[in-house]
Amino acid sequence: MPTKHKALILALLTVVASSAVTAGDGPEEVIRALYRAHRPWEHKELNLRNRAVLSKYFSPELTKLFLKNAQVERDCPKGDLCGIDFDPILGAQDFDDNLNFKLRVTEARPASNWPIRSTLHII
Repeated sequence: MPTKHKALILALLTVVASSAVTAGDGPEEVIRALYRAHRPWEHKELNLRNRAVLSKYFSPELTKLFLKNAQVERDCPKGDLCGIDFDPILGAQDFDDNLNFKLRVTEARPASNWPIRSTLHII
């Protein structure tokens, strides 16, 4: 997947994750909680078909989109590829079981509509 797409996905997750986990958590805590909960290389994955799980981390709008994708995948004819065909949280399709995962969350500079920026390195 092109780097531009990965950056867009991470930016989208950064913005929409601000409505998650607990009311007192800021965007950085939500992003860190998201990446603690979703670690497929450790056999820990978010259920992207479950509204309750999704709404902990994502805005209502993005939750609806994930659920719509889940419906598309359920309705997909056997043998066809439908919906998202990569991990939208990691912005990756394939990764090793021994993943070197580093997440860096920083304040956005210059100030913008997105108060923080997350950078994910998957090696």
